[in-house]
Amino acid sequence: MALSRDVVALQGLSVLVLGNATAARVAGVWLRDSGAAVERHSPTGGHLRPDSPEGRFEKHLAHHVLPADFARDEPYQVIIGSTKSLALRSEVPPRLIDGATTIEIASPIEESDGFSETLVADMKLWARSGLGYLTRNLGAGGQPADPCVPCNRQPSILAGMLAATGAVAMSLGERVSTHLRIDQLELLALMTMQPLAFAQMDKRIIGAPRRSPFRMPGGTVATADGLAYLLPVEPAHWAKLLTLVGGLEAIVAQVMDRPAVLREEMGVIDTALRRWARDMTSNEVSDLCQKEHIPAAPVCGPDQVVTDRHLTKRGFFANRRVNLPWLAEVGAQGAAREPDDVQLREGGGLPLSGLRILDLSWAWAGPFATTLLSDLGAEVINVEWHPRLSSLRRQPPFANKRAESHNTAGWFSANQRGKLSIGVNLKSIEGRHVVEQLAARCDVVVENFSPGTVDRLGVGYENLVKVNPRLVYVSLSAFGQTGPRSHYIGYGTQVYAASGAGYATSPDGDTCSQMLIPYPDPVSGLAGAFAIAAFVYQARSANRPARVDLSELEATAAVTLEPLLDALARLRGTGAVQGQFEVPIHSQPEFEHQGHSRSLAGEDGEVPRHRFAEPQKGDYELAFDRLGTKERVADSSHVLADPYLQQFWCRDRFPEVADTRTLIGGSLWTLNGDRTAIWRGAPPLFGDTRRVLTRLLGLDEQRVDELVEKGAIAE
Repeated sequence: MALSRDVVALQGLSVLVLGNATAARVAGVWLRDSGAAVERHSPTGGHLRPDSPEGRFEKHLAHHVLPADFARDEPYQVIIGSTKSLALRSEVPPRLIDGATTIEIASPIEESDGFSETLVADMKLWARSGLGYLTRNLGAGGQPADPCVPCNRQPSILAGMLAATGAVAMSLGERVSTHLRIDQLELLALMTMQPLAFAQMDKRIIGAPRRSPFRMPGGTVATADGLAYLLPVEPAHWAKLLTLVGGLEAIVAQVMDRPAVLREEMGVIDTALRRWARDMTSNEVSDLCQKEHIPAAPVCGPDQVVTDRHLTKRGFFANRRVNLPWLAEVGAQGAAREPDDVQLREGGGLPLSGLRILDLSWAWAGPFATTLLSDLGAEVINVEWHPRLSSLRRQPPFANKRAESHNTAGWFSANQRGKLSIGVNLKSIEGRHVVEQLAARCDVVVENFSPGTVDRLGVGYENLVKVNPRLVYVSLSAFGQTGPRSHYIGYGTQVYAASGAGYATSPDGDTCSQMLIPYPDPVSGLAGAFAIAAFVYQARSANRPARVDLSELEATAAVTLEPLLDALARLRGTGAVQGQFEVPIHSQPEFEHQGHSRSLAGEDGEVPRHRFAEPQKGDYELAFDRLGTKERVADSSHVLADPYLQQFWCRDRFPEVADTRTLIGGSLWTLNGDRTAIWRGAPPLFGDTRRVLTRLLGLDEQRVDELVEKGAIAE
């Protein structure tokens, strides 16, 4: 069976959504599109024009969600609602909800039923969480300028994805809890863990104006028909790009051994890049770079996204809808898997206790997904070493400035807590055999290598399903495993540009933005956590394996939902977008903004037709004039001090970080009034290799020593 949009995993799951809260309704959409039977009970709302943004959004949320039928015989298994709307439980016959799991979506912002008022609540959450401070309008020169807050409902969409994940996870357990609570602000704050680590370990606020701002060449550059994003990360990529541009041989000769030359020659490099790009289209620039394995992408608006050839080929907008961000296939039914009597994770009693995940991922998206599931009880074995270590281990900041250690990175420890680490050389025959043996004892394998890599290594889906006929295999890649751009390599910033988020995540949808963190990584990680839970549900109920191809590009596009719905409407010829909600940024004179002198097109070119934000001065405060309210755009120090979040933070227990008393985000899950505990701090590099191989695989100490000697494993 080929990868398809038509595969559903949650047949048999019955869900009742209560009320009008956007997050609860988004949860219903994700569950319904995955095959669950979803009904909704709410007070009658007002009439919305179908050609308005409000009408289009309502139509998307209501698609195939039926009105609640209280005359039904079968009870609901899951109830989802906001703290306020759960009061509607009193209107539901007790026989239909007795024994059901309740998913509560909480928020510090008071809930309102008005369309504009709920939009403002989401914008306030974005500003308060630290994400607003990390979202920047692009100013002159295409460089990040002032903070901006998206005029759409990304916080509620993200919370809906988390609530849907919790709903399925609770259905996998043995009904050990009847009430699961998540919080919207906590979820958003968890996505800012690297800036929060910088604020504590280096006393540095990411995004704050500096006397000597840190800048690298590249970024957003003008092309003949728009914009492209060119900002390599690794020196090897820079060497290839500068060679492609030409005339920079002296810099190319130095960049591998002395990357600092990029900053020293920034003006020369920027001028050359802009001259090179301006006569090509955005797609031509991106395709030419990607042919040389240089991460690059076009900067797309919503109209370009909904007509994109890659997304069209993958069927992301099939039936003129914004679909779930993956393709999937389900294999033939096999025998039920016997319960495993070996448990590496002590304790139990959580919904996902007994679920074992083999995590081959090395960047942020995969680890974010498995962290969410670990906090609900899953046992996660992270495979590191060859072909590469987790990149988060080498990303600053480092505890006590000890960059030489693999066990001091604050970002890694915040995102890999509660897991096991083993060292395996996937390029060796015996190392691959170890992975096969582990996969036979696991429920899930997660990987985020570029397409084709795991197959070349011999640990792809077709290899591992032979040893585990009920395996759920989830791949998270930048552009997906199939489609015209599946060969594209990309970091979160390139995905952000190509997904339309640069225009959707701006105050007016007309100016363009970029983020100071790779935001698409945790977004796709959140989508990945839901996909894992959903297909484990399917595997357990039908004893069938599954392969999931999750695209980070699609996940990011999906959470910017409203601009895409408007663009699809324009594609159908139903008229122009109406009712944009303007939110100006007001400032107070505490910070001076650093202006940029060169235009995006360069000193001798024309300013492109795309409009960029005018620079502001001062500390940042949003004024929602229509409602007479204000909200500060919080930086990392504000987020750490937010009274509402004090119960969310916990001490980092990573052994070499613990003495810094650094705070990290705790579990997002509260079961029956108690937040689930983080099982343990992040693991030291290869710290669990011997324990996993002896206890789980039954290898004796001599055999482990032999594998170490041969370089197949590391400890």
